[in-house]
Amino acid sequence: MSVTASDLRSYLGVPPNVTDNILNISLNAAVSEAKTAGIPAFANNAQYDMFILSLAAWYYDNRGLQVSGTYQATALATKKGLMDAFVLELRYAKDGEPPDPEDPEDPEEPADAEEATET
Repeated sequence: MSVTASDLRSYLGVPPNVTDNILNISLNAAVSEAKTAGIPAFANNAQYDMFILSLAAWYYDNRGLQVSGTYQATALATKKGLMDAFVLELRYAKDGEPPDPEDPEDPEEPADAEEATET
């Protein structure tokens, strides 16, 4: 699934009478930032879709280039932490379903995992 302005509208709870212009700009900025971070554009990865929605929501909510309110002091650090976590995971992700943890061919499975379960 590719994230659309309609998906972002639903995710944010934006009323239907608001135009898609700012939603599209926020969405395009999120996709661009993901690409710049080295993340490929996945066609079928739910984690990627959530990352794009979350990042686009951040752009939409902070579109005036000012972070205000009680979370002002930590907002940018929180965004950076979440971005870093998503980027690290998505750089090595594959399109489609997540790997099966029971699959012995799973590259993320530690080499000695089978020995650990036998003892």
